[in-house]
Amino acid sequence: MRTPNLHGVLETSCCCLFFFIIIAHVGCIAPKSPIEGTLVDSSDFSPHLDTLRVRYDLTDSLKTTKMMVTIQEGDKDPEELRELLYYKKTADGGDLLRIQALGVFDDTKGVAIANRDQFLLAMLDEQKVYVGKLSDGILNKIFGIDLRVSDVREGAYEADVLSAIFANPFLDGRNEKLSITRTGEKYVITRPGPEDGYVEMITLYILEDEPRVTSWHITDSQGLSHQSAVFSDYREIDGILRPFKVEILRPREQTKVTVRMEQVQINVEINDNKFDLDTFLTEDFEIQSISDMDDTDGEE
Repeated sequence: MRTPNLHGVLETSCCCLFFFIIIAHVGCIAPKSPIEGTLVDSSDFSPHLDTLRVRYDLTDSLKTTKMMVTIQEGDKDPEELRELLYYKKTADGGDLLRIQALGVFDDTKGVAIANRDQFLLAMLDEQKVYVGKLSDGILNKIFGIDLRVSDVREGAYEADVLSAIFANPFLDGRNEKLSITRTGEKYVITRPGPEDGYVEMITLYILEDEPRVTSWHITDSQGLSHQSAVFSDYREIDGILRPFKVEILRPREQTKVTVRMEQVQINVEINDNKFDLDTFLTEDFEIQSISDMDDTDGEE
């Protein structure tokens, strides 16, 4: 396993943040067999939805001082790096997220911050900062990664981020058109996706009366498969159950991203300055506006 260079570290840090943002809406691997089981009424399933929601409501902050991210692209050797993650709710109902990519000597090489609908990527060694709202073509412009931010529905930014972090696809509130089947302790939920023709399939297992979301798939209007998310290694922290491992498969790019978390703390004090974009908007950095990059794309 090779250690990524600076460019790879920053690219992976940025991809990891975008993974949390777009996981729900870029499409996933379609099931190859018809859904089996007994149809269940939504009212019978609602207590499990309530439990998933309570886990989020009880989590005001989350911090992990050890997060390993592995990216496997095609036949290339996998790249692995260590990261730190900070999440916090604000008093006015907002949500803040910060991911730091570490170098060989635990020095911070890159910082990605999502502060409500604002995004910042700081390359510390290169003293370069990208800042602005999320939009199409940004990652492609910076790193040559063709991820479409428009796949995230306008106005649902915070819900998408939280749904991925908390392994709860239902935080966005789209719970009215659920088709639910049950086989033993396994539930399979299908619902319309975020765009016309999209279909989501979510699998849960109920163990000791605790729901565990294990997979989350989406297919587009043409039935094409784009991405798959699998949640596993559930552990309880301060009475709150959460997954410590997430795997993302992107068959279109032949990419597999594995995120393993350790040393997770819940409801710890995290200073708001961790998510302050102004810290990097100084004369010490070359600052590139994301909106300016969009304008440049439009001129080409």
